[in-house]
Amino acid sequence: MSRRFLLLWISFALALPMRAQWWNEDYDTLCPARLMVMYELTFREDSNHLDRANTEKMMLLIGDGVSFFQSYTAYRVSKNFRQMMQNAAMVSGQGEPIRINVASDDIAHFQYKVYKNHPSGKVIMRDHVFMAGSFLYEEDYPCMTWEYTEDTATIAGYFIQKAVCNYGGRIWEAWFAPELPFNDGPYKFCGLPGLIVKVADTQDHYRFEMLSVEIPEETFIFWDDRDAVKTTKKAFFKMYDDNMANIIENGTERITPADGNTNDLQYRLYYYAKTKNNPIELDRK
Repeated sequence: MSRRFLLLWISFALALPMRAQWWNEDYDTLCPARLMVMYELTFREDSNHLDRANTEKMMLLIGDGVSFFQSYTAYRVSKNFRQMMQNAAMVSGQGEPIRINVASDDIAHFQYKVYKNHPSGKVIMRDHVFMAGSFLYEEDYPCMTWEYTEDTATIAGYFIQKAVCNYGGRIWEAWFAPELPFNDGPYKFCGLPGLIVKVADTQDHYRFEMLSVEIPEETFIFWDDRDAVKTTKKAFFKMYDDNMANIIENGTERITPADGNTNDLQYRLYYYAKTKNNPIELDRK
């Protein structure tokens, strides 16, 4: 079982109900997306191998007073799957199991969704805990307080200025473009007088860099709270961390499977959990 296949298996277990009926439920439409911004996230989740970096394409949709951020792969796959299952349900009937073939590039490292200013004055995070389900927690909007610097530069033809904040146990340096008048950015970052085109922590463990910005056609921001349990940020982090610790503890005895079968799921989950020890937010309290 390759790491890529394991990620796919975990993505399904976390995020995708297996029956067609779910995909026929409508989301609440919040507003049209006025702007679509693509970012490349470079991340190092394994503190024992910081020389190994992965990348993920991320998407920010900005609407009238509301924005939405998610892995672009997760967004695209979810959209396509929903249409496929709706079409299949018309043939097989609601409630019937449906088999799906997934391309190898349809794998998202991150399944979280971030809503800013919905409801007003809040940032809502929707995330998952393996084999436990989906959860929602909220923070104040914006989540961080910025200090402006005199540093300026140019990126992709835009004049940009640097600001710094301390958030989630990391020092973050953000570059924003005043000529793009949107006080938004990737992940939970926002609150600057211009779109954030680049933001990274000072250790360069997580770095978001803008790839493109455009006005999309026929794209909407949907509110997704289906089957999600409301909780607090502190409770979610504890639940997530305890879950990972349990996976590691339960898999310790299988570090070297007795039968030599390295495809053993618990064995693979153990190594998967061991490599996710450097989350984007280090402050878990």
